[in-house]
Amino acid sequence: MAPQSIDPGRLRVRFALEEWASAPDGRGGFTDMWTHVAHVWGMVASSRATDPLRAGAGEQVTERTIVLRADPRVRPAMGLVAGSDRFVIQTVHDEDMGGRHLRCIATSEVSQ
Repeated sequence: MAPQSIDPGRLRVRFALEEWASAPDGRGGFTDMWTHVAHVWGMVASSRATDPLRAGAGEQVTERTIVLRADPRVRPAMGLVAGSDRFVIQTVHDEDMGGRHLRCIATSEVSQ
């Protein structure tokens, strides 16, 4: 199946691209946190709910397809934040190998 053409005008959501990093906590240990890398433009293309089994209990996870303007810094395990929505990138794929857009599969991160 041929990749769909993407209208660049539809990439209207400004995502904060973040990576998980460790920083010294000042007491000899480290604190893990999300740190800002860049802002990227994109759109949420589609979503679906899955029910993976984790630790013997079902947990609903929302999986989203997010299309971004290509950026070489985007890679799996990074976070995307738009407003109050936070996503963790699972896969990154340059669908048409043109270097213009990246199709990412991401899961919604639920804060506890």
